[in-house]
Amino acid sequence: MSSSGKSSSSSGSDAIQGVAQRLIAHTKTKADVISTLNVLADAGLIKDIGAEGTTSTLKRSLRQSSVDQAKIKTPYGPLIQSLEINAAELKHGEYINPFAWLYYLSTISPAFADMMRDHTVDGNRLRIVIYSDGLVPGNPFRPEPSRKLNCIHWCIAEWPQYVLSRSFAWPVFSIIREEVIHSIPGGLPRLMRLILHLFFGNSGSSFTTGVHIACRSGDFVIKAEFGGFLADLLGHKEITDWKGTGGTLLCLECSNVINHNHRRCKAGEVFAAEWNRNKFNRRSSSDVFAIIDELNTKKATLGNVAFDKLETAEGFNHNVYGLLQDHTLRAIYKPIEHCIRDWQHTVCQDGVANTHIFYMIRHLQQKFSIRIEDIQEFSQLCKYPASIGKLEKSAFARSRLRPKSKTIASFSSIILTMMQVMYLFLEGFVGDILGEHFEAFQKLWHIVGLLRMGAEDSVQHAETLLVLIAEHLRLVTKLYEKEVKPKAHHLFHVVDGMLQLHRLLSCFVTERKHKAIKASALHVFRHIEHTVLYDILNKSIVQIKEGHDLFTETFLVAPVQSIELASVVFRRSRKCVLRIGEVSAGDLIINDSGDVAKVLSVFQQSIDVELLLEVDVYSSINGDTRCRATDRSHRHLFKASSIIDVLIWYEDKPNIIRCAIPPALLYK
Repeated sequence: MSSSGKSSSSSGSDAIQGVAQRLIAHTKTKADVISTLNVLADAGLIKDIGAEGTTSTLKRSLRQSSVDQAKIKTPYGPLIQSLEINAAELKHGEYINPFAWLYYLSTISPAFADMMRDHTVDGNRLRIVIYSDGLVPGNPFRPEPSRKLNCIHWCIAEWPQYVLSRSFAWPVFSIIREEVIHSIPGGLPRLMRLILHLFFGNSGSSFTTGVHIACRSGDFVIKAEFGGFLADLLGHKEITDWKGTGGTLLCLECSNVINHNHRRCKAGEVFAAEWNRNKFNRRSSSDVFAIIDELNTKKATLGNVAFDKLETAEGFNHNVYGLLQDHTLRAIYKPIEHCIRDWQHTVCQDGVANTHIFYMIRHLQQKFSIRIEDIQEFSQLCKYPASIGKLEKSAFARSRLRPKSKTIASFSSIILTMMQVMYLFLEGFVGDILGEHFEAFQKLWHIVGLLRMGAEDSVQHAETLLVLIAEHLRLVTKLYEKEVKPKAHHLFHVVDGMLQLHRLLSCFVTERKHKAIKASALHVFRHIEHTVLYDILNKSIVQIKEGHDLFTETFLVAPVQSIELASVVFRRSRKCVLRIGEVSAGDLIINDSGDVAKVLSVFQQSIDVELLLEVDVYSSINGDTRCRATDRSHRHLFKASSIIDVLIWYEDKPNIIRCAIPPALLYK
């Protein structure tokens, strides 16, 4: 074959590989990619697949591409490296080196490097937050314990709100089967010891010594300290060897908050239902370290029964390999300051909101004969933002009620939507006759609304949140049950973590990240850690190389045309991403002036100019911001920065719609 023939064949193969790499970033498996390529080839849209791209060849090529990505060289070594964990069946665990990742990311994404430069103040250390949680590939209601994974991600707390809310921005550190973690001497706490030493070592490559960032305006070095662990309550229990909410002491931080299922309160003790924060006895990190040191000392002198009683009284388990046992880390890791509770699990995952929705449904049935089916029917009449989609009828199905545990079962994101629907129903039809019952639910609506504002915007409302949480808990215990779930108490500590970090982080974004990991792990049954980690890294690199707008606060999604207005050319789209999230044509939005409007399209003059939303503004009725006349509208342009929220609404009467005013506007 001539050299030109070889060149042509090679370029054809390279083209196929390029298409394959882009496809694999957006599909679930390599088999999906092969199937798509074969369809394109059959249609004549890709050539040379028969000669150079048999199914087996392409699979090998895609696997090799993932391996090549992992072996990319940086000043900190390859992207994927190994860490000695000494598990029974996995002596070395693979991980994506965070220093190599940051450096490489800065070389392939100038926008990322510029963002790092903009949010790095010379001389100030950044803060690293580490997240850990489990996931089960496949059906979560029929889990396979042997395939359950623990995913460890991290982020830099100083990243802007719009970045922290996007799943791609939370780099994966490692993915390890939970049965492997359990076989490590000391378990997850031991693994976290190793990770903190790697991240914050005093010598060699670490965030303590500094990480090099390549930037077009001049390279620079960032340094960072530990910002905390983000996890649900079970995760914090596993990381710290705390007894957890099932123990006698149901709080890591408060030494006098007692689990009512264990015993009565003694003098100075309170239950989780206590709403007065002044009655909490707060531990310091030094107090926790003193408890751990006492357990170490008493282990050698006490019998098993006496030692078990001591562990129960102090609220911690003795783990000789545990994170709290490492004296060299005590200057880095503070168990109280670095315990970041996640509001998603606290409020929406069998949490405070689930319980209150259950109480309200029960109260409406008992006092007013309003059935859950009536709320269900109303939910189907509501109109929803495109990013949420219509709430399924089964969300308010009677079968979802759990009278024994006093909750309504659903996924966290659905609970957020159900709360909005429930509040619309109460406010529109029975709010005037519910009295304190409506007031209590309104408090919860305001709490969730302020938490939903985002990592930065919620912080300014911290003191308001503490007042609302206390008042909500007071009303709930007065109206429904004297005893509440531990999560009602830990909601106070969600705000404590926000004040400590000056950011409100939640697991909503990392749970979305889990979807990508599940997709990669779904059909993998051998070497699952290795295969999934390489696949996730490959997808991340392809996504970033293609994603020109990933580090931009607002951008158009798939702009389809350019139009000329007053001699100025604008790009136009039916969808955009704003600070508040995704907004689409047809959505009902509200701005910071309280104007409610329907989105028609979105314009942008250039990438550096603020987006403008073309809208039909609906006039309020008798000055009531909640009620709008659709037959009295005028065309207008809203600036992207003025948008407060995207609304759920329903038609109250012909040409009259009703919505709820978001707390973000009420507390502006």
